[in-house]
Amino acid sequence: MHVSKKEIEVRYAETDQMGIVYHANYLVWMEVGRTALIKELGFLYKDMEDRGVLSPVLDISISYKKPLRYGETAVVHTWIEEYNGFKTVYGYHIYN
Repeated sequence: MHVSKKEIEVRYAETDQMGIVYHANYLVWMEVGRTALIKELGFLYKDMEDRGVLSPVLDISISYKKPLRYGETAVVHTWIEEYNGFKTVYGYHIYN
């Protein structure tokens, strides 16, 4: 199984007044990870869409264990959890 690893520096705009990353930003980082994985596998998102392959997000389940803070680096690990020829389920871990 191929696991893509993408580093993202936590920016001030992604945090609240306590310097903790706002929860919705993890979803954006998951998209960054998914795009990196697709590219590493030899595909481009734009080319896939031009060929009629669409990838809407249908369901998300997230469990937050420890917050990331301003100044830290998030490392997004992304892999394909399941693929049935029609639907792809991605797996993610985000570390600091």
